[in-house]
Amino acid sequence: EPNPGRLQDRTDGRRYTTRYTSLRDLIMMAYDLDPRQIVGGPTWVASDEYDIDAVAADGVPAAGNWDVMLQKLLTDRFQLAFHHEQREMSVYALTVAKGGPKLKTADPNEQRGSGCNHMGICSFQNDPVEHFARWLQLVMDKPVVDKTGLKGQFDFTLIWTPDESQFTSMGIRVPPAAENPNVPPGLFTAIQEQLGLKLGQQKIPTEVLVIDHVEKPSEN
Repeated sequence: EPNPGRLQDRTDGRRYTTRYTSLRDLIMMAYDLDPRQIVGGPTWVASDEYDIDAVAADGVPAAGNWDVMLQKLLTDRFQLAFHHEQREMSVYALTVAKGGPKLKTADPNEQRGSGCNHMGICSFQNDPVEHFARWLQLVMDKPVVDKTGLKGQFDFTLIWTPDESQFTSMGIRVPPAAENPNVPPGLFTAIQEQLGLKLGQQKIPTEVLVIDHVEKPSEN
């Protein structure tokens, strides 16, 4: 069984399920935001957890565009209303490192797939760099903004040794790294060495979603 407080979501055909997921997490997934880019609203937005089992209606885009379905669910079930603002925030900017990217251009006929786990392995297939930046937001303690300018779909794998500052937004506590000289490098070094990209802190105007109105959903 999944642990309460831990994000669990998956897609299977036209069905989308998620367990122990807060409204804040649903907004994060629906609008491709870091949790720190969601402001306002009552405290239960972050604390109450929901199990969602939804089936895409006819006309909803195919798998890979589940954000459209989630946005409709948030409007229909939670009566979510919001507006966007630009606020200066400390973020991690993902840029191209000196020497250029080390990403393999994907075959457009490949199946798309992406994900990172708390063991320090990210695997992306036929995915844009912006999806990698989005996953990094679950790992890092600040929002991640794609500033690489890289367009298209790529295949790549990243392996690193997580530290205790990572995955905190998912409620995961990373154990101390083993004293082993053969363990993978830290995240910042791994991104540069393995992907030819660079992750650095910047303070820039960043879009935030401000909750104007929200209601707890009625029981099914």
